[in-house]
Amino acid sequence: MKFTFLKNIILIATIGYYFFSCSSDLDFDQVNDFNTQPVATTNLAYIKNDASDFVSNGTETPFFSYTSNVEFLNTSFVESDLVKTELYFRIKNTIKRAYIFNIILLDENDLPIHTITMNVPEYNGTEVVVEKTETFTTANVDILKSTTKMIFSVLMLPGTPISEDTLGRVELSSSITAYFDIK
Repeated sequence: MKFTFLKNIILIATIGYYFFSCSSDLDFDQVNDFNTQPVATTNLAYIKNDASDFVSNGTETPFFSYTSNVEFLNTSFVESDLVKTELYFRIKNTIKRAYIFNIILLDENDLPIHTITMNVPEYNGTEVVVEKTETFTTANVDILKSTTKMIFSVLMLPGTPISEDTLGRVELSSSITAYFDIK
């Protein structure tokens, strides 16, 4: 009986200690001061054309294009919190021809609102690599917020003739890094 009484006193004292020692005034207005600045990076597009892809029925076909929907740029989260974006492009060429890559940003009416152009020299015995970063800051990030589609086009320039047996490839890889300011 004495042990049970002592056990109850210790239990009540412990509960009382935790109950009174953890109390403080709570400031729920601190949530208004919350600010985070996350950065997200993801792949944007990957396009690979072998030299033989530029030949159809024995005739050179110097132009390819690919359209991608990018409506994720038009969400309310992006609209209110996106402050900067970097579009990174890397092109590798092992074909003895020069190329022009264009990335055309289209709005909801399929009208062009921005174009990114990259000139790719012809292969000279070592893989040609062209890199470009297009940065959109607060001054022009609205261009991306208005973008619903992107057209990726490849134009092969005149030069050494190619055939279905020509070796090599031209390859584009790209990514997008988005900077947000969430308040």
